[in-house]
Amino acid sequence: MPSLKPYVRGFSLVELMVALAIGLVLLTLLATVFANSSRSQKEITMAAQQVENGRYAIELLSEDLRHAGFYGPYFSLPAPTALTDPCSLALADLRTGIALPVQGYDSPASSPLSCIDDDNFVAGTDILVIRRVSTVTTAAGSLVNNLVYLQSTASPNLATNPVIDLGSSASSFNLQIRNGSGANVAAPIRKLETHIYFIAPCSTPTGSGNTKCTSTDDGGTPIPTLKRLELTVDSSGNTAMVTYPLVEGIQNLQFEYGIDTDSDGGPNGSSTTDPGAAPNWQNVMAGRLYLLARNTQPSAGYIDNKTYNLGGTTVSAPGDNYRRHLYTAAVRVKNQSERRDTP
Repeated sequence: MPSLKPYVRGFSLVELMVALAIGLVLLTLLATVFANSSRSQKEITMAAQQVENGRYAIELLSEDLRHAGFYGPYFSLPAPTALTDPCSLALADLRTGIALPVQGYDSPASSPLSCIDDDNFVAGTDILVIRRVSTVTTAAGSLVNNLVYLQSTASPNLATNPVIDLGSSASSFNLQIRNGSGANVAAPIRKLETHIYFIAPCSTPTGSGNTKCTSTDDGGTPIPTLKRLELTVDSSGNTAMVTYPLVEGIQNLQFEYGIDTDSDGGPNGSSTTDPGAAPNWQNVMAGRLYLLARNTQPSAGYIDNKTYNLGGTTVSAPGDNYRRHLYTAAVRVKNQSERRDTP
């Protein structure tokens, strides 16, 4: 008796090849969409990071510049005859230096400071020095041995006011002020701060004891970074200028300074990139910051041939694959300028 099962027929070779071809086309389209989406997401992330880094750097510099010259109740020292070395740890030099709350170096071809090595400095970028004290007071019993502190009053007696000494010399801080009840109390003690801002060619140096940038740093692609030297104590507890990386991708930094020539607290005339002599630096009442930020990673297919104007300095991009953006800010040096304001 013949079988009643229906005749079963499979795919032909042609049908199978057509199905495979359609599947490969769909997979290719999906892979292309995924790759484009990933590339777009990467560009958006890098752009957001650059904006965040640039804004943070400009705000960090602006805020510190606004606080330049804050020494508590104390307000004035005669200008030194020459610019002081901001790298010096000598107490006498630190005392002389506070007369210049703002000090800078205009686009040097090599590092002019002993505490910044040439291999850790981008030639042609500005260096900014800001001197002030902490906005937070320190109790006499909480002084750290080799940190430098300042105690001041409104007294014009420069022989005794202000007091600048190490935390280990707590007995030196003996100045007094009157409180609201008319009683004499200890004047506030604050940590003395010297900040030196500069651009380094890498974020994490590996050369010579991890203090000098090399071409192999940051995974073989060095990232220019805004860094700051701070007057503090090192890992051994000694007084030192210690370098801290602040913001990656900051490629160039330039400053213009507004000088007060008639002692009214405001800058007069055009700005300058280098006030020159020490008395001129004491008359800096405002500053304009120019900051060129770039992505920390290259963008495929993008070529930057733009020219960027950083005040008196023009920077031409080298035709590489990094996206860049220029940030600017005008800042008033409040402590210097407001002391000269006339009602």
